[in-house]
Amino acid sequence: MLDDSFRGENSGHDCQTRYVDLDPADRRLHPLALWSFVLALLGIPLVGLITGTIAVLLAGAALGQITGNPFFRGRRLAVAGLLIGLADIVLWVVLLGFIVPKSYSVAYRSVDQFSFPAPNLLGRAPAHIRKALEANVFIVVERKGWPAFINSESFSGSGVILGENDGQFLILTNRHVVDPAFSRNEPAREDPRNFITAYFHDGSSRTAYIWWTAPDGLDLALVATGPNPAAIPVPEYERTTEVEIGDKVFTVGNPHELSWTYTEGAVSGIREASKGRFHLRIIQTQTPINQGNSGGGLYSADGTLIGIVSWTKDKAQAEGISFAIMYEDFLAVYNKDISNEQ
Repeated sequence: MLDDSFRGENSGHDCQTRYVDLDPADRRLHPLALWSFVLALLGIPLVGLITGTIAVLLAGAALGQITGNPFFRGRRLAVAGLLIGLADIVLWVVLLGFIVPKSYSVAYRSVDQFSFPAPNLLGRAPAHIRKALEANVFIVVERKGWPAFINSESFSGSGVILGENDGQFLILTNRHVVDPAFSRNEPAREDPRNFITAYFHDGSSRTAYIWWTAPDGLDLALVATGPNPAAIPVPEYERTTEVEIGDKVFTVGNPHELSWTYTEGAVSGIREASKGRFHLRIIQTQTPINQGNSGGGLYSADGTLIGIVSWTKDKAQAEGISFAIMYEDFLAVYNKDISNEQ
């Protein structure tokens, strides 16, 4: 209620109005204070970056309008909305800080300069091992999403240099390394969201792209780093060293992003598998194979490339059971596929 008092000075009259404290029950709850509190609460399970920011802005506006105005109440509600909204923003920023960078750090922490093999140590390795190390490629595939800063992912694996021409390389790897969405039951298709980078033993890197994928869902692919991979001929079909059970073998790859890693073991068995038009021989080995070895080379004791490491049994169920597609069979598949296209 208003209380008006008048006082006269000289010949005029001035009117002064003063407010009398209202009963809290007579004051109206400020709607912005209420909405601020509601949105701040919604920001806890929802995207707090958005709702929390709106809650903070509404709380600030409500506090500004409530101050000095006896007709509104809701200061405590606005303060609560302000504090919860700020907490929403901070917590979601921290949460995204754990989720988003993780997709990049897993693959990219190993492409820092310090993770590449020391040239003097690589040069001191036995000739047959050094050759395999120099042929190894660390492959990183970045899958762009939308928005990119939230949905991007990175994957990594291995590859083997088959040929080089004028600084451009042709690299053999597994299809699933360069195409993370690869399914053996789906036709080949290139995903424009995937960006491939090939890193070499000297620390250099080049943008790469898928040049050839094996037909019939076989897990093999050729990656090129230059515009004219046809100028880099794939080695002619040649008979490689005979593989027998018990033969000593070794691998070079990038397990768990530990680039240019050498492991050795023996051939445990020779398996056979059919896929579409092709009959393959699969080398089973107890050589330590881990995630990131896929696409890397399996070599005989003298350094001859005999297979492409492709998969391993689940470590939780089995140990020392891994498989490589015979390099000879890749050559046969490639030559047959190319001849069919001509």
